This record gives sequence, C-alpha cells and structure tokens, in this order.
Amino acid sequence: MALPFLAGMALAASLTATGTFPGPRVSGTVHDEAGRPLANVQIVVGGINRTTSTNDEGKFVLVGLPAGRHHIDALLLGFSRADASVDVLAAGPDLVLDITMKRATVRLSGVQVTATPLGADPLQISQSTVELSGAELQRQLGATVAQTLASEPGLSMRYNGPAANTPVIRGLSGERVLVLQDGDRAADLSSSSPDHGLSIDPNAAQRIEVVRGPASLLYGTNALGGVVNVITNDIPTAVPQHVEGFGSLQSESATPGEALSFGITTPVGADWAVSMRGGMRNTQDQAIGGGGTLANTFFRNWNGVLSAGYASDNLHAGVAIKHYDFNYGLPAPAGDPESGAQIRGSRQELRFRGDAGLGGGWLAYVRLDGTLQWYAHDEVENTGDVGTSFRLNTQTVNVTAKTRAGRWEGALGLQGLFRQYTSSGAEALTPPVTTTAVGVFAYQKTRLTGGNEPVMLELGARFDLVNVASSTAPAPFGAGQATSVGSASGSIGVSWPLADGVSLGVSLARAFRAPSVEELFSNNVHAAAGSYDIGNRTLQPEVNQGIDAVLRVQRGGIDAQLAAYASAIDNFVVPNFTGDTLLGTAPDTFSVPINRFRQARAGMWGVEGRVESEVRRHLYAVVMADLVRGEFEAGGGFLPFLPPPRAGAGLRWDDGRWMAGGDVRYGHRQWRVTGGNDVATDAFTVVNLQGSYTFTGRGLVQAVALRIDNASDVLYKDSASRVKAFSFNPGRNVSVSYRVLF
Repeated sequence: MALPFLAGMALAASLTATGTFPGPRVSGTVHDEAGRPLANVQIVVGGINRTTSTNDEGKFVLVGLPAGRHHIDALLLGFSRADASVDVLAAGPDLVLDITMKRATVRLSGVQVTATPLGADPLQISQSTVELSGAELQRQLGATVAQTLASEPGLSMRYNGPAANTPVIRGLSGERVLVLQDGDRAADLSSSSPDHGLSIDPNAAQRIEVVRGPASLLYGTNALGGVVNVITNDIPTAVPQHVEGFGSLQSESATPGEALSFGITTPVGADWAVSMRGGMRNTQDQAIGGGGTLANTFFRNWNGVLSAGYASDNLHAGVAIKHYDFNYGLPAPAGDPESGAQIRGSRQELRFRGDAGLGGGWLAYVRLDGTLQWYAHDEVENTGDVGTSFRLNTQTVNVTAKTRAGRWEGALGLQGLFRQYTSSGAEALTPPVTTTAVGVFAYQKTRLTGGNEPVMLELGARFDLVNVASSTAPAPFGAGQATSVGSASGSIGVSWPLADGVSLGVSLARAFRAPSVEELFSNNVHAAAGSYDIGNRTLQPEVNQGIDAVLRVQRGGIDAQLAAYASAIDNFVVPNFTGDTLLGTAPDTFSVPINRFRQARAGMWGVEGRVESEVRRHLYAVVMADLVRGEFEAGGGFLPFLPPPRAGAGLRWDDGRWMAGGDVRYGHRQWRVTGGNDVATDAFTVVNLQGSYTFTGRGLVQAVALRIDNASDVLYKDSASRVKAFSFNPGRNVSVSYRVLF
C-alpha cells in the first residue's frame, strides 16, 4: 500500500520542481506600544501555515510566499494577537511590515488554517471555531489534548482515566471526530474504543484549532462531528534568524508526577533549518473528589522528533521522524476480572511536506504532504500476559493546489488514505482488515460586496471512495469480505459583516462517515465496552445534513462567539443489545450482553456561546454556556453519553504580566441516557482558580502558571465519562507549569 503514497509524492514533486517562480521577501519588525522590539514572537502565515519567529531585534523574514493575499498573525505570551494582511505579487517588490502588539486584553482568535484551505480571518468564517495559543493555551494546558479543550463551549471529554480520554465535539466523539497533528491524521486507535488514548503530546502544541461541526469537505470520513488540529510545526517552514526553541515543565497533584517538553530549531546556512523536540510524562493514579483514587490509572509516555526544513525563494520542503511511546493503566469496577489491565505501545511516523509558488496565474501554489505511520499496542492483563495485540500501518498523501481567477480564490485537492490493521490474541475483535480511501475536493470563495469588510461566499464539493476489505481468518471470523462506499459531501456558507468587528456566518453542509472496522467486522468480547460485539457488514455510510449559524464580535474590548446548529444524521450507527451470552469455562462462567450494531436516523441540535469583556482596565469577565440534544427518530431513544448542559462565569485581572482569576462551572443533571454504562448523572458545580506571571529579558520569554481545578474537591460525575457507572471525575487538582521561549 506504500505504492500509491510514493506515486503521489512523485507526482507532486514533479509539480513543485518545475515551473516555480521566486517571489518577493516579506520582512518586518514587531514591537510593543512603547516601541520596544519583541523577541520570540511567533509569526504565522495563514492558509499555507508557514511560521517563523522574531530575533532579539524584533525582526523577521519570510521568503517564497506565493502570489496572492496573505493573513499574518503575531503571537506571544503575555500579549494579545496582532495581525496584518499583505498582497504579494509574483514579480512584485519586497514588502516591509511594522506590527505593534499590546499587552494582554480579551482573547482574540487568530487566522484559522483548519477551517478553510486558504486560512481566513475568524470574522469571515461561516463555521464555529476555537483557537488556543499563547497565554490562553498555557493556562488551559492539561495532560491530554481533550483535557486542554474540555472547558471550551461545545467541547467536552470522553473520560476513561487520565490517559485514555479523547475530545467530544457537540456530543459526538470517537470515529466521528477527527484529530490531526499539523493537518495530518494521527494514525492511532484512539477513536476506535474508549480505552485507547491519543498519541499526541499537548505540551508540544504551539496552537490548537477546533472546527465545531461537519468538516468532511476538507478531511473526508471521520470528520462528521468536527476536527481538532494540534499544530506543533515540527517541520521548519522558514529559516530562523537565530537559534530558537522552548522548554516546559508541568506537575499536577491529581495525577502526582511530572511532565517536561523541549524543542530547538537552528539555522544551517541560508536555506536550511534543523529541529529537535522531545518530551515525557510520568504520573500516578488519578485522585477523585473526597480523597479517593481511581485505581490503576498511572500514565507514562515519552516522545521525540527530529526534522529538517529547506526554504528558498521558490521552494519549501521538509521531513520529520517522530516516535511516541506510551504505557497506562485502565480503570475498572471493583471485582472486575479485567481489573489491573494496562496498555503499552508506540507510534512511529515519517512525514514529508513540500510546497512551491507557481507564479501569478490561476494556479498560484501547490503543496504535497504525506505520512508513513506505524502504530502498535498490547493490552496486558493483570497476570502480565498479553491478551490482545493491535497493529496499524497507515499511509497518507495529500496534494493541494491554490487557485485564483478574478474575484474567486480557492483550492483543489486530492487525498489518499491507506490502512492495514490486524489484531491478534484471545480477545481479537476483528480479522485483518485493509482500508483504501481516495477523495477529491474543490473549494472556492469570493467577495459578494466591496470594501474592507465584504460579504463572503464559500462553496465546496467533495467525493470520496472508501473500500474496506477483511481477510479470511479462523473462527469466529470466517471468510473475508469487502465493502465499498462512495459518498459526496458539500457545503455553502455566507458571512455578513453586520458592523465593524461584528459578523454573522451561516453554513449548510452535507458530511459523511464510513462505518468503522469494528462496526463492520467485530465478532468477540469487547472488554472496554463490557459486551460481545457482532459487526454488521451491511452498514451504510452515516450522512449528516445540517445548518450552522455563528455570531462573532471582536470590538471595543469584547470577544464573543454565539452559535446554534441543527442536523439530521441518516444511518447513525449505534450499539443494539439483543440478549446475553455465557462466556468462560464452568464453574467460572459469566454473562455479557450481545451487541449487534444497527443504524437509525437521528437528529441533533444545540447552542453554545462564550463572551469575554473588559469591564474595567485590566479586569475581564467571561461567561459561557452550551447545550446539546440528540435522539433517534420515531421514539428510538437518546444518543449515548451526551454531555450535560453547562454554564459558567469567570473573572480575572490581567495586565499581560500578572494574571489572577477564577471561574465557576455548573453542569446540569443528565437524565437523557441509554442504560447500561450510560447511567444518569446529578448536577454539579466546580470552582477553578488560576494565576500566572510572564516576564521577559535577555532574549527570553518566561511564564509561570498556577491552576487549581475543582478547588473545593467536589465528588461528581460528568455524563460524557465512560467510567461514570463505577467512579467519579477528577478531584482537586493543583497544576503548576513553567514555559520559556528563546
């Protein structure tokens, strides 16, 4: 299956190696309001996701930007995001920017590179989005990506202990939420089962972007509910003017232990840069409210990256080699025969990226990126024996071309995904399976009106062909079988500027998800689900047709985003318990429910919002709320593990150096449940406190942060938790972190 990957690389390499045109240089200086230069400012070019940083004199240089309009963000701890726009001509003059950054004010979202293939100002995006970077990311940083995002409106956490938790977007998780790292799929098994963790270290993130709602247009299957993109920029996309990097330390009391991460990038000559990054985490069992612990929830991992990047006037390319190694315990009810089990494994990745400008014609820019990934984990029983082994090899290749014709600009894309999956052992769920997915998409946007704040129209269409084939295997699996599905996706969105810094976006979208390997071919005990799962090889793709409306405000010391959405999902796959079966050997037999996957039409709707305002100088108030409802039509019951309705309010004092504040979060009782492990949960209220200090000097930016989650040590259960039937959510957690940029 590596052949299609290599063929795609060769095709795109031929495009980037010929016919490229050197472009003008874009340089600039970043300073504060007093005119003092700012070092270590991260400079981000949206759309092509090119990054560099300022030197000690606050200066930066970007080379090889393709012709067209580019949005540039400046990000630094302790300062509010600043931005600029430049129009680059294919044979135009060099451009010089002067960017002023203000000490921290309200949180402002930057240019989004995940929601559209071009990058866009958030006021011109028709979907609901989240972006965490700088001080906000430092304050919310948790042990996992899901924990880091869980306090954002519309986002929660599928909790199964401190290691095995994944993001929930508007009540959807698992195979319906796609997690990316630098725009490429993280090819692990975190989406397939609640006991599988995500193999991405949040400490390495420079930014985390989230698209709430369907995103199949750009990413194909598995993006039915939304996309999380952890941006680490492991491959250098520009040659820095100095040696740059970061270091971080973190410790939490609820999971006693520590975590560290570091990265360094150095220039090698005029056109090359090399980078190295690493990190580790070693923590003990999770504390729950009231002084108890969730047994067997230790978490250990280490990761490392080596990469190199080439950047000239007409070509950018790079390669990265990554490794992530992990070992963690799995929580279980008292007396459960699976108690004491753990998972240990690793993921290796080889990633390539190359892009080039093609001049001032309709085809302005082409980019190739791809990965080869090898994932494996063993599920180790409490006896020390390996019960089940999983192996997943994945290859991805993406070719994207940016286009421009008159008032229209957009992108054309070709994407390939190839997976080879095996599980072995007494509890192997499925036979060996290979997956081949190929998709093509077209995206265009245009201004419907003139001026600096135009009405924007976005159009997109995509077609995917997915083939899933199982191999012949011994009982209980039997003869192999293949299934192929083709599906079309599309979207139309409009954003209206209602006033200066105020916009309304509305989008209609059709998205899809192909059935997973487990849903199609399972035939064994699924210990994490507590059932005997039997796949259904006649399952059809899930199809989501929905509408999303979002109101954004970024003006006068106010940052607000309010969204409402509704969707109908055809062929929603759901567990279907049809009886019980006895397993084991007498006298040690035990009964488990039989699950035969079925499909039904479901409806979902919800609202979410966050408003932040400067009520007095340096004093900021924040309110948030979210609500999601989901149920099957014709009285078919509720969707499982829906998050509770939530509301919260907070207050903080922040002058960009010192910050202190707190918030109160309320979760409503959740009685819309499906039974089994999806039990009803009571209402809860938690109080969180935080503080930080950011200081600069000698070319360094340093930040120390203190956060106290669940300060009153409340004993509570969140309805999205997968352990709520026998345990509680984390108790009081004192988190201390330190980060330095140089």
